[in-house]
Amino acid sequence: MCLSNVYLLKPNEEKELLSKNVASISYENGELILKNVLGIPTRVKGEISHVDLVDNYVYVREKP
Repeated sequence: MCLSNVYLLKPNEEKELLSKNVASISYENGELILKNVLGIPTRVKGEISHVDLVDNYVYVREKP
């Protein structure tokens, strides 16, 4: 099973952890919905900037 950590990229390129052990990412009504391995959702208005499948992380840029 491959789980990823998802980080929010701030305007100054600082990274903030949004969710750990994310099993799925979907998009609905302008929001990304990150569901962790327990099925707990985290919603963020943003777009995926970069995905690294080897190191298991996703970067998201926040949308205003």
